[in-house]
Amino acid sequence: MIFSTMKFTLLILPICFQILTLNIYGQSPSPTLNLSVSKNLVFLDAENNTKPIVKFTSEFKNDGSKREITNWSFTGRPGKDWKFVSGDANSENVEIQFMTVGNYDVELAVSYTYDVVLKNGETEIEEDEVTYEQEAIITATNNLDELTQIHADSNFLKLVKKADAYLVKPEYVNDPTPKIFLAKGYYGIYRKELKDPVVSDPYEETINSIAAAIEIDLNGIFNQKIHKMWLNKFQNDFLDNYLLFNLEEEDGYFSIYNGADKEKKTELLDLLIEGCENYAVITTQPTAIKLFEAPIRLATKDARTANQIWKTEIETLKSMTADDFDKMTETDLKALKYGAMLSAVTLTELRQSNSEACALLTSLQEVFEYDRGFLAFMKTRYNNCKEE
Repeated sequence: MIFSTMKFTLLILPICFQILTLNIYGQSPSPTLNLSVSKNLVFLDAENNTKPIVKFTSEFKNDGSKREITNWSFTGRPGKDWKFVSGDANSENVEIQFMTVGNYDVELAVSYTYDVVLKNGETEIEEDEVTYEQEAIITATNNLDELTQIHADSNFLKLVKKADAYLVKPEYVNDPTPKIFLAKGYYGIYRKELKDPVVSDPYEETINSIAAAIEIDLNGIFNQKIHKMWLNKFQNDFLDNYLLFNLEEEDGYFSIYNGADKEKKTELLDLLIEGCENYAVITTQPTAIKLFEAPIRLATKDARTANQIWKTEIETLKSMTADDFDKMTETDLKALKYGAMLSAVTLTELRQSNSEACALLTSLQEVFEYDRGFLAFMKTRYNNCKEE
């Protein structure tokens, strides 16, 4: 089932006029419902013995109505997969302890009443309901210490075998953790040049496993320090060897090859496009690589895609918060920086103006305020985007 949040239009009027309109014309209120959670990710085997408990807070804006009955509903088996530790199904706020691996959906419903004054002057009580639903609002998982230890021992062939064994367990079908360890195993096999009769291309399998894990990582398991550090290391290897390696250096900055050798240019652009597409599936923050991709698309004469990327991503960057950038790995930020610089130069040449390039660069000034390379680029190429 696909859940969607019910949206209501809130009529903003002075209170006295609201009441008058309600009494005379019988207009019904439009309350809204939302909820907040203390966390979206819980570990059932946390080392600090912290119980996997989540607080759910209902947020009901009555718009002149009266809240009557609250009802909480969670997927899974009550008492086996989860249980109430504070409140119950009809409490405004509840605390839930999760006990089984899996993703959990929530449905919150609030019934409310309001008075309607009829034409004859009598008052009638009407009742209605507003609901809020969200899929996979909670992910409950285990650290899988067994796999962590095998990885620490650098026994990568065994790690792949053990991670595969977890993948076939029903409770881990939608859990990215085994897939993350599978990726770690494949990458170890690649780096150590180990022989495995089943795996012909461990590097490609590493990418596939990371992509599969990210696809189902709905609540940030990859943001856990131990996994994020490993992902950053792999991303950096990929960025350096499959993207930056295929660029030219000009005045201390990267640029796209634009020489006379058409065959070489085509080959490099193909490799760069493939590299951008692969990087996009090994990051939880695809915006990091999009600005890198746009100038390359333009160089392949795909101006439509390039312009769409710039239009979309520059607006996305403007709306991103510090928390959004914190979710990026160091390599994501590195890719974002070089992509922004490539895009800026390309946009300046394309538009014959610095305005769009400066809009992009200034949107990232706080993110890279201590990055010497970015600051030097802003100063030398764009005079810090100051109007002369």
